[in-house]
Amino acid sequence: MEKTTVFTHSLDLALRLVDTTSGRGVSGRGMAVRIDEKPVRFGEKGDGMLIFQNLGTRRFRLEISSSAFETAEREVDLDALGKGVPLLELHLIPGPNYPGVAAFQTLEGTLPGIENLSAVRVGDNACLIREFDPRKRLVKLFNPHHLALDRVLYALVDPDNGCYEPFQIVRTLDDQTIKTDRVLETAFRNYFPISPTVLGTCSGDGRYCLRVRDDGTACKWLVRWEEQGTARFRTVDFRQEPHPRLEEGGV
Repeated sequence: MEKTTVFTHSLDLALRLVDTTSGRGVSGRGMAVRIDEKPVRFGEKGDGMLIFQNLGTRRFRLEISSSAFETAEREVDLDALGKGVPLLELHLIPGPNYPGVAAFQTLEGTLPGIENLSAVRVGDNACLIREFDPRKRLVKLFNPHHLALDRVLYALVDPDNGCYEPFQIVRTLDDQTIKTDRVLETAFRNYFPISPTVLGTCSGDGRYCLRVRDDGTACKWLVRWEEQGTARFRTVDFRQEPHPRLEEGGV
């Protein structure tokens, strides 16, 4: 009787790469992936989805590098990503060799203790909140243009006080109803926008970088970051401030 050898493969991680300035998936072509500084292979499933098998570790440091994007690093604990196949979304910032003709504006500097840097575009009123059911975590929207809410990271913007509350969409029931990852705490009015967020990066030494697309129109953004667990905000107008820096303060 012939011996049979059985090879098994475990699907350890599904990683979706996203261009944070557009919300679109990023192909793994030309990407170098390292786990704990060691190169690893991956498969692709389209729309920026990378598949990793047989990693042999549950906790590690993930590094993504490419000529088109800034290097991204993330500490990963697969057991903290929930049951089933662990799914992680990693936002990438376009770099100097980004393909195409897209133009960008950059906010960068050094601010010790900075964490969780993000921004929403000021005046983005295409989609507004109407109602929120905290028990079901369902948001009813005023979405007259039937925009596709196809990103994950959004924010409930308070234009009166110049701040916003970030959240994640976990399910889109239709173009007027979404489910959030948690209960929204902001006391809102029916003209408060629901806007996509752009993520920046922060390093341990306080260096930060946020890059947004410049479409030639108004380029004013509401920036959010945290210092010692406290959220701070500042409106940045790239047309008026050629080289803005968060070191100049926020509220």
